[in-house]
Amino acid sequence: MYEQILDILNWIIIALLIVSAIILIYKIFYHLYALMPAIKFPEAKKQHKFAILIPARNESAVIEGLLLSLKEQDYPKEMFDTYVIVESNDDPTVKICEKYENVYSFVRPDLKVKSKGGALDHVLKYLINSGIAEQKQYEAYFIFDADNTIKSNFLTEMNKTFDAGYDIALSYRNSKNWNDGWVASCSALTFSMLNTFQNKCRARFTKNVLVSGTGFYISAKVINQLKGWPFQTLTEDVEISNYAVLNNLKGAYNENTEFFDEQPVSLKISWNQRIRWVKGNMQVKKKYSKQLMESFLISKENRLGKLEFAVNVIPIAIPLISIIIYSLTMLIMGIVGVCINVETYLWQMAFINFGGAIFGIYLFFACYTLIMLLIERKHINITLKNAIKTVIMNPFFMGLYLPIFVCALFKKEVKWKPIERKCTNLTEKENNNNNETNNKNEK
Repeated sequence: MYEQILDILNWIIIALLIVSAIILIYKIFYHLYALMPAIKFPEAKKQHKFAILIPARNESAVIEGLLLSLKEQDYPKEMFDTYVIVESNDDPTVKICEKYENVYSFVRPDLKVKSKGGALDHVLKYLINSGIAEQKQYEAYFIFDADNTIKSNFLTEMNKTFDAGYDIALSYRNSKNWNDGWVASCSALTFSMLNTFQNKCRARFTKNVLVSGTGFYISAKVINQLKGWPFQTLTEDVEISNYAVLNNLKGAYNENTEFFDEQPVSLKISWNQRIRWVKGNMQVKKKYSKQLMESFLISKENRLGKLEFAVNVIPIAIPLISIIIYSLTMLIMGIVGVCINVETYLWQMAFINFGGAIFGIYLFFACYTLIMLLIERKHINITLKNAIKTVIMNPFFMGLYLPIFVCALFKKEVKWKPIERKCTNLTEKENNNNNETNNKNEK
């Protein structure tokens, strides 16, 4: 009987993995497409007028890096204005903004909603209702975090995507601190994976993108229709991505430019951050999945994109959860086998199956991490030593999503918690100097 149960469990996991492989065929295509050269957008016929929005509560230590990188843009300075959103005139950020041309500090009039979404809603309503947006003729709004910096060609490249008719677009998301430990590098690699292995192909064939954080624009026409920023979940970036797919907004991914941000270096900070992400994704799924599925069944437009966003992470979750449940079941079977004195080779086989499944998951993610690092090597600034640490630790980092999901599932309220910054105010020139230094060290 014991042996038969082991055989049944083995056949069940084999069947589930075969089903999973079939479901994930499209993801294999996504990953293969990542090896293709970047799409070059045609030269813009005109230079469009943009507004840069930066929520910056208590961010005076890092905001200047972004303002400097905006100052270094090769895009005409009169074609974009910057609005830095603060909560008080006493914030040192206000004084910093005064040093820069076309940079305005906006003090929030109401602090009931203390979130990035609330800050963006306030400034957008102000620009629209006061007539400033119409007077200045803003055609799109860029969203940045205060710790971001951008390449000097950022606005020029993103202007190309806007001129090509895209309602929402993002660039390559890079990190300032790849070498601040394995937590920082594993966190940064998550976004490399999202863009290179997901958005690159998704944008090309379905005209959809999954926004991660900031570094993107959205058309002023869309914002005017919305009359502000109604996206108020814990992950407003994921929410606007789902809204864009549901409403057939054209999305683009331009990897010919990039922006930089700072990743957490502490596992505790990363844990809190990812609980917020998971909880926010749950909120977005609850709000949009049914609408997306209904639209997929009824509408003839962008059906593939709507189906993909409706099912969300289910295709990836099925094999992972199956293997985890199988592993735990084998562990229990091994313990039970010892307790009831079944033949030694049987309970040993159960423990071997348990160890094999765990090692298999680890080896898969370690190899996957290595492949990502090799493919992204031209983008990322990481030393060999920290790359090795990342390959070893990333399976553990990714595995933490299981307990994080459980915590988020049972946690009634998740609030945004500030992330400690290292004041990494690096401009593009300084980032390039760091790259050269690391390359010399490697040699």
